[in-house]
Amino acid sequence: MKTYYLFIVLAVLPIFGYSQSILPSVDEYYFRSLQISGITNSVQSFQLRPYVVHEKSSGSHPWELVYENKEEPLFSDFRVNIQLYEPVLFQSYNTTLPRGNQDGAIWQGKGYNNAFSTGIKASVGLLHVRFRPVFGFTQNLSYELSPFLIPDIRTGNGRVPGNEFMYRDFRGSIDYVQRFGDSSYSWFDLGDSSIEMQYSGIRLALSNSHIWSGPGNHTSLQFGYSAPGFRHLYLGTTKPLQTAAGNIEFAYIFGKTKESEFFTPDREIESQSVNSLVFVYTPWFTNRFSIGAVRTYFHTYPESFSEYRTQVKKLFETGLRESLTDNGEPRGHDPDNQIASVFFRYFIPEHGFEIYAEYGRNDHNSDWRDFRGQPNHHRAYTLGLMKTASLSKNRLLSVNVEINQLEAMRTALTRGNQHLGGWYTHGNQVLGFTNDGQIMGSGYGPGVNMQSARVDLFDPGGGLSLKMARITYHNSRLDQYFDIIQAANSKKVERWEVRNVEFMIGAGLTLFLKRGVEVSMNIDQSIILNQDYIKGNDLTNTRFQLVMRKQLSGWRR
Repeated sequence: MKTYYLFIVLAVLPIFGYSQSILPSVDEYYFRSLQISGITNSVQSFQLRPYVVHEKSSGSHPWELVYENKEEPLFSDFRVNIQLYEPVLFQSYNTTLPRGNQDGAIWQGKGYNNAFSTGIKASVGLLHVRFRPVFGFTQNLSYELSPFLIPDIRTGNGRVPGNEFMYRDFRGSIDYVQRFGDSSYSWFDLGDSSIEMQYSGIRLALSNSHIWSGPGNHTSLQFGYSAPGFRHLYLGTTKPLQTAAGNIEFAYIFGKTKESEFFTPDREIESQSVNSLVFVYTPWFTNRFSIGAVRTYFHTYPESFSEYRTQVKKLFETGLRESLTDNGEPRGHDPDNQIASVFFRYFIPEHGFEIYAEYGRNDHNSDWRDFRGQPNHHRAYTLGLMKTASLSKNRLLSVNVEINQLEAMRTALTRGNQHLGGWYTHGNQVLGFTNDGQIMGSGYGPGVNMQSARVDLFDPGGGLSLKMARITYHNSRLDQYFDIIQAANSKKVERWEVRNVEFMIGAGLTLFLKRGVEVSMNIDQSIILNQDYIKGNDLTNTRFQLVMRKQLSGWRR
């Protein structure tokens, strides 16, 4: 498709919008589409990311010129290899509310937002150093926050009042910020930076880089790209390890997520530790099917090695509380939480088809009897499929449909705390599954249900994207706290009348211009019904996005 045809398409679709993040970029989704189409001979599972290109394509593909010479060093001798990362400029504008997803450290508040990233990679033998920071600015204009009371926060020194900008649940909360303060601000983040040793596909790193677990494209039940990367120790694979029994990918992660400035008054919680183990297996007889699991524990950050060792051991213990006892009593009071999920992915390159799923559990069961009676307590799941088709003129079409179900189950009402939380919340994990005020998995909050569909057309001159999504926010609140919601409404309402639902449609256009300039333009249109569960409080938000990248020979993408 010629470039001017793409401009015409954008002109006649002004009401659509599609969100792409810049860090990481659309590259992972593109290479996944190539694998499903049989264009590349990649053996990676795409269930432990970021994805690193190791294989050459077995045929031509739309963006092959974009990826040429990306591994050639800017400077190299027998000792040092230096490469630079291409500069990327991100800009967006939200008309009514903060909106954005899978955008890393970037906070897309109401108004104008921008970010810039570039960096350098240096290698000396087995040692690799990456410095790829992100810094930016957000106008962060004011808007009407949640009308519900600001909850108190439970800390080691008792309860303290929460910050006015925090996310407001009805019983407690997590460090999921509604608005980052009452004025504009600038910020800096280390981004995908690390110091690491690599040998024969194994990586040992001190890193701030993002991690993605599971097969989802739009959201992840655990680690995703919606929050800043957290500082961690990483021991795992950079590519599948080939054995006689099949291919193996794994990662052990120990790190620290930090509290934002907008949770407790004096950042009294400060941080929490993250211990996680990810394992992916692809059998020897096919690379089309892979299964995996991830288990993550959150604790207060250890003050000694013995305390750290105790935390690590929990990764290998049963998930039943009866086996975690002090003098015969279950340790339900421990300030920790586990979240675990299993997943699979299967694709058929002859038909350009893929199906994938992830099923997760938050919290423990008490014993085997409890597990048999309520195996779905605090469960969440993702279901998805992709279909690709090679078109004339070296174009590739990709269609993805994904369902995410994160709403809390009513089983929580029959348990000790009698509270319907969300997927990323837990009574003993005060900060929640967050880092610096943003959720690491889904960018839409705890307890959401979402159905999304996207269509991508990849062309030698760029690409076109269309997207539709429906997002339901925390239905479980209506089950348990409807009396509070009723009081906030001016008239008597029924539960079905105040469901907080968002409908989003969008379009995006990527153009490869002369002199190596790459431009991505996106527009999202959202219609939100009953914002904050107030009947008739309907809002619209338009999000404009412009991303510019300069392709330079020998620089890494």
